Amino acid sequence: MIDPPSGRPAAPAPVSPRRAPAWRRLLHVAVGLALIGGAGYAHEFVLPPDRLDDPLTATGGPREEIRMDTFSARLEEVRFARSVRVKKEFGTDEATTRQIFLVAKVGATSVRKPLKLSAFLLTADGLRFDPTDRVDAGATLAEKWVQPGWWRSGLYFFEVPPDKVAGARVVVTDPQVLFEDWVPEVAMDLGLDEAGARRMISEAEDGYEVTG
Repeated sequence: MIDPPSGRPAAPAPVSPRRAPAWRRLLHVAVGLALIGGAGYAHEFVLPPDRLDDPLTATGGPREEIRMDTFSARLEEVRFARSVRVKKEFGTDEATTRQIFLVAKVGATSVRKPLKLSAFLLTADGLRFDPTDRVDAGATLAEKWVQPGWWRSGLYFFEVPPDKVAGARVVVTDPQVLFEDWVPEVAMDLGLDEAGARRMISEAEDGYEVTG
């Protein structure tokens, strides 16, 4: 086509860009909002690096069954002793302390496979006491297999200052979980306030006996 006044070909008429269908535009908006929301959700629930090794803890009181994915446990009894005698085939070993022995009787059962469970005592002000090495570990639950489907009871012995007993908890863990971000643990409250702790310690046994 020739433009009469100039003798030059006329420029082609501009073509309007095709608009995407309304349904496609709405889909793009929805996907964008989902990505934004997902990013916020992930940011909210991703643990910071300093918390990646935090344990996954379930809590409960005395004689209460507390369940985790790999095991369940309950605090069956708490007693105190000024000395502990471990009776063996060829004699008796006696352990004494300047503090007090806290004897925790714990029942446990496994969910899927045999386990050996570890324990520690956590005080109200955050101090941690591992089981005493004055008492042979063979006399404790730590050296016994906990099987799936039935309960087994055993003892843990802690050597602790008497003024740290009130508000303390016995914490049982599954040490065989080696490659998980979180280690499962059960925290069992002793159920002792200051008055209750003083009373029970005043009644502590001389020569608590257990078979090794």
